This record gives sequence, C-alpha cells and structure tokens, in this order.
Amino acid sequence: MTVIIDYKAGNLTSVKLAFAALGEEAVVTNDPSVIRAADRVVFPGVGAAKSAMDNLRALGLVDVVREAATSGKPFLGICLGMQILFRHSEEDGGVETLGILDGQVRRFPDVPGCKVPEIGWNATRGTGDEYYFVHSYYAEVTPDTYLTANYAGVTFTAMVKKGNLWACQFHPEKSGKLGLALLKAWLECPVNSWGSSRLAHPSSLASLASLTRRVIPCLDVKGGRVTKGVKFKNNIDLGDPVEMAVAYSDGGADELVFYDITASAERRPIDIGMVEAVAKAIRIPFAVGGGISCVADMERVILAGAEKVSVNSLAVRNPQIIADGARAFGAQCVVLGMDPVKSANPHCPSGYEITTRGFREFTGMDAVEWAKRAADLGAGEIVVNSVDADGTRAGFELDITRLIADAVGVPVVASGGAGKPAHLVTVFREAHADAAIVAGMIHTGDYTLAQIKEEMHAAGVPTRLCY
Repeated sequence: MTVIIDYKAGNLTSVKLAFAALGEEAVVTNDPSVIRAADRVVFPGVGAAKSAMDNLRALGLVDVVREAATSGKPFLGICLGMQILFRHSEEDGGVETLGILDGQVRRFPDVPGCKVPEIGWNATRGTGDEYYFVHSYYAEVTPDTYLTANYAGVTFTAMVKKGNLWACQFHPEKSGKLGLALLKAWLECPVNSWGSSRLAHPSSLASLASLTRRVIPCLDVKGGRVTKGVKFKNNIDLGDPVEMAVAYSDGGADELVFYDITASAERRPIDIGMVEAVAKAIRIPFAVGGGISCVADMERVILAGAEKVSVNSLAVRNPQIIADGARAFGAQCVVLGMDPVKSANPHCPSGYEITTRGFREFTGMDAVEWAKRAADLGAGEIVVNSVDADGTRAGFELDITRLIADAVGVPVVASGGAGKPAHLVTVFREAHADAAIVAGMIHTGDYTLAQIKEEMHAAGVPTRLCY
C-alpha cells in the first residue's frame, strides 16, 4: 500500500492522480497507524516551512514522518516535503525542521533577471532532464545530493537519494512523461538495490538563470466549451476543454490556464467538475480563474487538482484575498490577473489603467502600482493581459509588459495579442516576460506549439523542446 501523507500542505490531488495514471491506487491520510502500516510513503507539500511544521505538530505527525523516512521502507519527499526533511529553513525568519537530512534551506538571492519564486521547467545537472520547479527557497548541496540544478547564481539540490529515502525539489507529478517515469522508478525499485550513489554535480559557477521561457495555452470556457473572441466579444465555440487540454499537453505546452469567463457574471462558483476532469487527464501544471470569491473557493480549486488560482476583479475589490491566499497555500499558488488599458487618467502615471469586469469597468488604478502592491501582498505571479491587444493577433503590448516585468520581483506572464511565433520571441527579448499566453493562433490551427517553440529556440530563447 502506498500512502500520501496529508498534513494540509497542498498538491495531494495531483500526486494521487499521477500514481493512479501508473496504476497505483495511493491512499491519502493523516492517520498515524495507516502511515506506519504503509509499504511506501509519499510526503508531498507546497507552501511555507513554518505552517508545514505547525500542521505536522498539530496532527501528531512529526515522529511518524521521522520514523517513515528512516524505517527502510520506500519514502518520497516532494518540494516542501523535501525541504522540511532538512535541519533548518530560513523561511519565516528561521524554522527548525525535521533534521532527517543534514543541511539548510535558504532563500534565493535577489539577482537582476531572476524572479522569485522560480517557476517553470529547469534542467537537472548530470542528466539534462527538465522538470517543473515552483519554489522561493532551495536546499544546499550536501553529500546526499543526487541531482542539482541552477538558478539565480546558485547550484542547489534538485534531488536527494539516501538509502530508502528519495526526495525532489521539483514536482514529478506535474513534469509530464519524465515525472511519471521517475515515480514509476520509485514504485518499482527494490529497497535492497537502492543505496546512496550519486550523479556528479558540477563545481563550476552556476549560471544566473536556467529556466526555459514558458508557452501557456489559454482556454476561455463558457457553458462547458472553449470559446474565443476579441476583447470578450463575438465569441465562437472551439471545442471541449478536456480534449483540448490533452492535445496541448501532448503537444508541448509548458502549462495551461483556464478561465471560466461567465462564472462571476452569473454569480456562480467555478466549474469544479471541469477542473477535476482536466486534473485527471493531464500531467502538467494548470491555473484556473473565474468564480473565485474567497479563500474557500481557492481551496476547492486546489483540492480539485489545479496548481494555481488566478484572481482579477476580486483582488481589485478585496486586495486582502491575495495575502490570505498566499498565507494559506503559498505565493506560488496565487496568480494576479490584470487587464490594463492605455489611459490618459492623471491618476495613472504609467499611462495604463486597470479595468475589471471583462474590460467594462475603469478603476482609476495605475497598472504598475497595482502590480507592485499585489507582489508585496504575496502574489507569486502576474499575468498582464493587455486590453488593447486582446484577441487582435497583432503582437503583445510590449510597453506595459516591460514596465511591469521590470518593476516587480515575481514572474510576469504576457497575455493578449499573440499572432505568430515571432511575437513570443519579441516579448521575451524586449519586454522581459517570463512566460507568454497563446490562444487564437493555436486554437485556429494556424500554428502548433512545436512551430512556436522551434522558432523560439532558433532565435536563442531558452525553450523546452518536449514533444
């Protein structure tokens, strides 16, 4: 029996579904007796070290986890579940963690050109395999390090192997076929054949940034169908969201984003059934937005299998939702969506004003100042969807994307206007975007993700070529 430990630290559904895709029916539990009786134990997690340790203590699981990790039975830590196996974390002013592994967890340094959190696909040194990382803190390289990766001038532990214990900073459950292969190897590896042999990791200076630039298909959903228009008008039906999600995942998408575009207007919650169906069908990260009104709605979406929750108009009305969401689920789970438009409003010195309610309401808020405030509140990522460019396929709005990307320390996603692969090359090179959203240019079949990425790669943009 494989058990996934539930200590209220996220990504349980994604991990369970990944094992199900391999034919392994894992049990999610926080019952100490069930964990002790398990043949294999998975210790996942997203969020912050202090809250994770608080939860473990409240549930009486600290000793249970220590026993499982040192018992000789197969044990797998994922992301935060790896970090808190170490002795100490700098997070939250300093936290004593489980001490099963020697070493410390530190915050990435502030380095120009490297946003924190690190969000995206990064290659592990020694193999070159690309996995999906989402984290602001990293574990030092120690004698138990098996794989390393580089970011922000730091070489950090990407994976640990120590006897029966495997642990990875990346998310294998959201790393496509390579991630599933790693989980399969963990399931099938006999304990007595394990050991602590390591791949060599480089001693040379780490590069500043090793992340690829992400290409993210966007699916606007209305009435259970994907739709597309120009500035939210003249929408046409494009197909089933789950079928399209699978096609784009198989075609090389780095992430997906779904917007339930009528949920707020119809005063209903987001279509959780759709979220659950997508989570079962794909093994890459996805975000959802629309119909989110409170932290409880965020939790429902995350428990249904999404990695990120996007808030837009709600955050304008109630900015505290950003801080509350980040505190509950970690900054990496909270995405601020914004719809800026060129404006002569004297209250908007950047020249761009935030709109809400599908571009219908002007707020008088300066776009750059709003982005900076949202990042300070805890948003882990900002999607800049230009009203002026939306659906035009004439190219991204470079000025506002660059202004915001240069003003905040979190990743920025360009959205609105993509019409050909050259537009993505330009927004990455000239507007400093970390990711770009595409919709019409791939929904219509004019371009494939492979064509987009091949042109990016040829232009020297770091690209994940994975098909």
